[in-house]
Amino acid sequence: MRHGGVRPRLVAVLAALTGALCPLLVAAAPAGAMVAADDAALPLTVLVDQVAPSVLRPGEDLTVTATVRNDSSTAVDGESVTLRLNRVRPASRAELDAWATGSGGAVGSRVATVRPGLIEPGATVQVQLTVAARNVQLLDQLDVWGPRGLAVEVLSKNGARLGLQRTFALWQPDEVVPQVRVAVLAAVTGPGRVSVPAAPVDDEATTGATPTTSAVPTPGSTASPVATSGGTASASTAALESLTGPGGRLQALLDVAAQDPDIALAVDPALLADARAGGPQARRWAAELTSTLADRDTFTLPWSDPDLATLAHADQTELLAAAGALASDAGSAVASSRALLWASDDEVDRTTLALAATDGNPVVVGTGTLQVEGAVTTARASVDTPSGTVDTLVPDALLTTLVVAPDTVEPGATTATTVQRMLAELAVLAHDGTGDSHDVLLTLGRDWVPDPELTTALLQALRTSPWTRVVSASAELAADDDGADRASIPARAPTTEMLAPSVVQSLADARTLTRQFAAATATPEVLLAGLDDEVLAPLAVAWRASPAGRARLVDVVLADAEQRRTGLSIAPVSNVNIISANAPFRFVVRNELDVPATVAVSVQPRKSCLRPATSEAVTVPAGGELAVPVNLHAVANCDVTVDVKLTDATGATLAPVVTFSARVAPTIENVGTIVVAVLLAVGLVLGIARTVRRGQSALRGARRVADEDARPLPVLGGEVAPAREEPDAGADEDADADATDPGAPTSSENSP
Repeated sequence: MRHGGVRPRLVAVLAALTGALCPLLVAAAPAGAMVAADDAALPLTVLVDQVAPSVLRPGEDLTVTATVRNDSSTAVDGESVTLRLNRVRPASRAELDAWATGSGGAVGSRVATVRPGLIEPGATVQVQLTVAARNVQLLDQLDVWGPRGLAVEVLSKNGARLGLQRTFALWQPDEVVPQVRVAVLAAVTGPGRVSVPAAPVDDEATTGATPTTSAVPTPGSTASPVATSGGTASASTAALESLTGPGGRLQALLDVAAQDPDIALAVDPALLADARAGGPQARRWAAELTSTLADRDTFTLPWSDPDLATLAHADQTELLAAAGALASDAGSAVASSRALLWASDDEVDRTTLALAATDGNPVVVGTGTLQVEGAVTTARASVDTPSGTVDTLVPDALLTTLVVAPDTVEPGATTATTVQRMLAELAVLAHDGTGDSHDVLLTLGRDWVPDPELTTALLQALRTSPWTRVVSASAELAADDDGADRASIPARAPTTEMLAPSVVQSLADARTLTRQFAAATATPEVLLAGLDDEVLAPLAVAWRASPAGRARLVDVVLADAEQRRTGLSIAPVSNVNIISANAPFRFVVRNELDVPATVAVSVQPRKSCLRPATSEAVTVPAGGELAVPVNLHAVANCDVTVDVKLTDATGATLAPVVTFSARVAPTIENVGTIVVAVLLAVGLVLGIARTVRRGQSALRGARRVADEDARPLPVLGGEVAPAREEPDAGADEDADADATDPGAPTSSENSP
């Protein structure tokens, strides 16, 4: 009977007594209950097959089914197989782990025993141990719910331990308890990609393959690149066929996800595009995946799942943006409402998170990042970086490992023990006494190979456990950061098989140059088709498994990008003599492309005697050539090497540089001009002097003469005309007197 006033005080007293008696119980444990020095060396292996019920309530019997296997070379006559129960509830995850690993010492009280009999070498015996409800003897009170240590132990007749496996019983009196919200997120990514998806093939086609231009093997292959042709499946197509076929990783992932809509999926849209253009199994898988995505929480990864650490260490925000843009264009195919980044390593550094901050989308970090000692109330954490604040989804390291690799947590783990450990861990989180709600994220990474039985059992247990509730990953993102003290983030974390930053830079440069080249043409989209897809392919996380194959792929991508940038050129130029200060020169530009291109010619001398010059932008017709004039400005005498570049409107180089030698002598023109001018001036002066000297006469100079009496000047260089005969001076005077004296007698009058 329960009494509201007495119950809290009783619980407090019991808790105090339990804490005081725990050390005594451990000290008083029998010798057979102590942990062996090395349980791994025991001759018998014990595997717990079932704990029923998984969550035990008052009035229910507890039944444990186990398999005992003799791994030794001799027969073993087991005295007993014993079920032990530790009635002390672990108060923390550390105490829980101490029980699971055996570091705490005790294995609890004996509650059931059976005798297996003789077990031959290599033989197995299945046993069932049942504890009646009255013998469970766990308190039916407030705050006593949660895990209890449970162990199946095999003892010899002399009491020596022959085998042991630990697990947990989960006690739940009939009451309401706090719940932990649990989200499960799986990455859907494929092998390293080597080619652009071709057009989808008709499902009724009988070829079973898709033409491809790839010449690079998929990750894990050591074969040299071999060109493929239509009708022959490429290495990437064959790898995808294997992964999506029966027993393949991607098919197993789809099978598990299709049966459980609570698994959120983060899909690489490039994988879906490849599958739709692949072989028959890949196309069938793509159709099933598309249908499965319609009724669940779904995210879109960047195109081709690029390695975030690789991009971050090479400071390539543009390549990440390009991957996001391609994924966004394919968003309708993935039916996603939100983009998501997924870090490449367990330990993520601050450089990678800073890159993610530039993208603006949340990032899933590894299980070695931002972990919290003890309880945590949320799976979301906001991190400040030099590029801004980034939202992160932080998985629970131990619980995630329980799903993807339970043996690394508990050697010899079975589905039953993994389920019990998962629920025990979550019960301790829910029972931390803070009253806060808790969020936990389980991430199933790129290389996860699903165990359908284990995954189904775990998700079913999470849905039915009284202290857990399955939610979507989007709900975890919507939660507030709890501000808990988390592990510090290193500036740079070590990575394995990461593509060198210099190689990433070469891919980025090839992309930039090709985009600049295409921008000069009338239809840039034609030249750029598939470029980003090709450049991103070697950056995929999957290529870390095959560095040699990735290196060959890089070479193929760089060669293809260079091939895209061919078709524009400047005709070779012979050596040139420049004797004028301003000398127009015509350069012939050739366009072998199928579309017109708008370009300019830039002349770059390597000495200052000839000034740089750039032509006006001109449009060269498709398949033709055009003479482009450039006015060369010479300022001094020299011999100079001149580089001629074909550029776009921004000055970016579009073609190989043409070089020629020029002999520059603009002073020849200037000296000639001066010499001619001096000669003309000297001639002018001499002419004037000669004219003055030869032009003087008796009629000109010191005395004045009448113009009509002046002798005419001779023709320059000719003979002087003969002088006129002068009259007698006396006669002139008499004639003058007669003319002026009216009274003087005329000549007739004076004549005799």
